[in-house]
Amino acid sequence: MSSKSSFSWPMKILFLFCGMLVALFVVVLVIVLMFGADTSNASYVIAMSVAQNLMVFILPVVMLAMMSRRAELLPMSRTLWMAKGPTLKSVALVVLVWVVALPAMNYVVEWNQSIEFPSWLQGLEEELRAMESDAAATSSHLLNAQSLGMMIFMVLVVGVLTGMGEEIFFRAGLLGTMLHGNVNKHVAVWVVAIVFSAIHLQFFGFVPRMLLGAWLGYLLVWTGEVWTPIIAHALNNGSIVVAAYLTNKNIISCNYLESVGSSNHWLALGSAVATSLLIVLFMRKPARTYNKLTK
Repeated sequence: MSSKSSFSWPMKILFLFCGMLVALFVVVLVIVLMFGADTSNASYVIAMSVAQNLMVFILPVVMLAMMSRRAELLPMSRTLWMAKGPTLKSVALVVLVWVVALPAMNYVVEWNQSIEFPSWLQGLEEELRAMESDAAATSSHLLNAQSLGMMIFMVLVVGVLTGMGEEIFFRAGLLGTMLHGNVNKHVAVWVVAIVFSAIHLQFFGFVPRMLLGAWLGYLLVWTGEVWTPIIAHALNNGSIVVAAYLTNKNIISCNYLESVGSSNHWLALGSAVATSLLIVLFMRKPARTYNKLTK
């Protein structure tokens, strides 16, 4: 952080979380008044998703950028990590890793979902699985497109908008602020990844979501911009919408994105090794020197 700064990085993190909580209260109040509190109402779920990304995730970071510009004379692009766009190399890495890592991630997802608690924690497990079921039922409204037009709309909402909202808050906002504050990049990446996964309140998806968060965080560190993590997040979410649509229309017999490698130990291991080698190969040299952007 610049020596001229009047705000420490913990203060900025606190500002982001306070802004998120205030915005969340307002969004929930407005959406409930408009649509009621019925999570089985598709309009409610879609409106909540759009408002959450725009107001709860993006707005606090934009406000922080405006505050930093006025108080510290820092350009907004520095806080938002949008000074430069993605490179062809970074986009190629995102696509290749998404394809190669799929069996390994499916295996981790299957493992995390199959975790069983000891008998004395059976009540807690039942509560957590009930929360998981409720979240899945709510998410189903975002994955139940019955027409091509609706599928494209949901890709924009679940893929593009959610990818942009969550990456601006968690990577540009939280992680970027910690990097500007000279926090160790590995510590910062994993702390934000844990927060990113925990805030979804889904224990039986915690580990794969944490790994995804770490991957997105390292993309920010490697590229020095938030656009590449946004593309990676949008690709991950958007592909789920498309696969669900193709499955619902019986164009494919099953959702291959969720099944490939989920029960094949050797395929998952090969996927993990190949993914690691691919990342090391690409990331030997930074896409851009991010610390030049943090000064």
